[in-house]
Amino acid sequence: MTTSVNALALDMLTFSGLLRIIRQPQLAENYEARAKYLLANPAAKDVEETRAWVRLTLQGGAGGLGDMYVQKADGSVDEVLTRQYMELLQKMTDFANGGDEPSSLLQQMGSAMFAHGYTYVRLVEVVPTGKWPFRRGRTMYEVMTAPGVTRLVDSTLLGGAVGYDPRGSRRDMQECQMTARRMFDEGRTDDWVHFSSSQVIPG
Repeated sequence: MTTSVNALALDMLTFSGLLRIIRQPQLAENYEARAKYLLANPAAKDVEETRAWVRLTLQGGAGGLGDMYVQKADGSVDEVLTRQYMELLQKMTDFANGGDEPSSLLQQMGSAMFAHGYTYVRLVEVVPTGKWPFRRGRTMYEVMTAPGVTRLVDSTLLGGAVGYDPRGSRRDMQECQMTARRMFDEGRTDDWVHFSSSQVIPG
C-alpha cells in the first residue's frame, strides 16, 4: 500500500490542532512530533512504524477518540470542527488499518516503539494500610518499559519507573494515575495506560 507521506503528515498536523481543542494536549504534541519526524524520515520503515503508533493511539474503546467531539465556548457542539475531526479520525483509522496485519506489524515494531520512550502502566492492587479513621490505601502499579519487561512499584516509585520529570507539569502523571484507577475499578486489570498520553491500550 503506497502512502503519501506529505499528505499524511499534513493530516496528522491538522489532527493535532483539533486534539488540542478537545483537551488532549499530550497526544496532540505527540501527533505533531510524529508528523515532523515522518517528514524528515519518509522511508517505508518509518511509515510502518508511524502506522503502528497511530493504531495504538486509536485503541481504547469507550471514552476513546471516537467518543469525543469539539465544543464551542458555550458547551454546545461545534458541528463544523467536529465534522472535520471525525473525517481526520477516519483518515487516521484507514491509515492505521492499512499495510501489514496488525498482529504481525505490532510484533515487528514493538521493540522500536518502546525505544521511542513508550511506557505503560496499570494499577494491580490497592492494599488498605493503617487503622480507622486514618486508614489509607497503598497502591501497587505494574510498569512495562519494554516488550515483556515489567516490574511492580508502589505510588512513591511510580514517577521514577515511568520516567516522569518532577520539574515539569504533574498533569500527565495525575491523568495517568486517574485512568489506571478507573480501569482498576471497572475490573479492566488486563488493560494498560500509556504514559504520558493516558490512552488506554487493551491488554
